[in-house]
Amino acid sequence: MKAISYALKLLKHRARSFREIEKRLKEKGFSENEIRDTIEKLKNYGYIDELEDATNYVKAKSKRGWSRRRIYIELIKRGYSSEIVENALKNYDEDEVILKLKREILRKNLTEEKTIKLLKNRGFEWDIIKKLIRE
Repeated sequence: MKAISYALKLLKHRARSFREIEKRLKEKGFSENEIRDTIEKLKNYGYIDELEDATNYVKAKSKRGWSRRRIYIELIKRGYSSEIVENALKNYDEDEVILKLKREILRKNLTEEKTIKLLKNRGFEWDIIKKLIRE
């Protein structure tokens, strides 16, 4: 299988960063030149737009109630640069996310213990968790 075919197969499933594609191509045994050429072609064809992909990830995870910190960490793990991640997070509205979480907690009628667990799993700091529990 050619490197470009494999990269397109990866992109068919979900958006990926340059570093993520590079890593997967290396794991498949492609040469450095093949990887470099493939990534360049993907850029030129417009198949990879890291800022747009990271921004879409922020929107999706915000809707699920994830904290800014957790989204940041996950995007860095996926291989996006901190500059791209910071730009993508400019549209993150913590107040809106917290409001959605309040509604979810009330709708599910969660105990204090379960509320704490939910908020910790979504990456919120203890001061925000305490604030939400008090309200």
